[in-house]
Amino acid sequence: MIDHTDERTVRLMLSRLIEPEDQLFTDLREYAAPGELLRAILEPGVSPPERWPPGLAARLDYRRPGIALRIPHADPVADMAAGGAVGARFVIPGDADWPTALDDLGTRAPFGVWIIGHFDIGAPAVSVVGARRCTGYGRHAAGLLAADLARANATIVSGAALGIDGMAHRGALQVGGATAAVLACGIDRTYPASHHTLIQTIGQRGAILAELPPGTRPTRFRFLARNRLIAALGAGTVVVEAAERSGSLVTARLAAELGRAVFAVPGPVTALESTGTNRLLCDGAIPAVDGRQVLAELGIEAPAPPPAPTPAPAAARAERSDTPSAEADLAARLDPRAVLVREALPGASSGRAAKVLTLAAETGLAPGEVLALLGQLAAIGKAVRTGGGWAMAR
Repeated sequence: MIDHTDERTVRLMLSRLIEPEDQLFTDLREYAAPGELLRAILEPGVSPPERWPPGLAARLDYRRPGIALRIPHADPVADMAAGGAVGARFVIPGDADWPTALDDLGTRAPFGVWIIGHFDIGAPAVSVVGARRCTGYGRHAAGLLAADLARANATIVSGAALGIDGMAHRGALQVGGATAAVLACGIDRTYPASHHTLIQTIGQRGAILAELPPGTRPTRFRFLARNRLIAALGAGTVVVEAAERSGSLVTARLAAELGRAVFAVPGPVTALESTGTNRLLCDGAIPAVDGRQVLAELGIEAPAPPPAPTPAPAAARAERSDTPSAEADLAARLDPRAVLVREALPGASSGRAAKVLTLAAETGLAPGEVLALLGQLAAIGKAVRTGGGWAMAR
């Protein structure tokens, strides 16, 4: 029996039942507190409050079959145990260590956040993001900029991804500064696997944050949803390198929508990796020259510079993109629900196939809705029926 007055339990349940950035529940949160929202999900026979627009109640009824498939897996006690096993705690609004910057997201804010380590909510924070497939110039610039900011006691927020993200974290760690990694998976998972040691170090010397429940696998859709947290946590967002269609540009747009400052590192006009950042500069982003200049633009006083700055380490090797620009383009053109379904499909080379009910449980969408979206994906060559189920098309 769920105690709907226990705010932490309610938010743990909602985190299991609802995907981040689900538009239906973003709309419902305008009218319903978490406890009321959970009751409406779990008790379909109860009439919704009169203040709810009729259309929203109807949309919830349509989605119930898909959400119902997730209910058996929503176990707050098990989630707390899984989080505790890796040293994570689940913080919610009102807790002393709740990152209050996330409140600016309004109805798009996470129900709660899993945290390993310490995230100083009183310290200034700057988000540093950029291309996974970056150049040597980009890696060097990201490391130097993050080191400059970290020396000035700013927390470097990024996504622990390959490329610019990893260099930003390393730059902060090298000078003994604070850094926070926001994951697009459960707090008990490491992604990318090649950054296992880096992420472990961040948890020991900074903070790891995740809104998704323990055990949740990363998908490209969840990466896009995660970007809003990175944008909200920083007083400003610095994009180091980004192609014309890049998830980093999504983070910059979200930061601007939240009233945060947006910075871009100028790059060669001949480099594809600088197309997006140079476009940001044309559109009014602030050029990012060094950490002190970024802090000055944010109105944050930096301490006196050290006699000789220590350069960030060069990357050992070029890092491969795990979110190609073509995928960002696809996500921009497709219905977000279709992207969610596509990311839940087994890979074309896996030899596996997922049934509609399995996909409904994974996405929280109604089975009929999933089937219709699969038809749309099949029509554009992104999904194929195989082996009694569905998979990504080759």
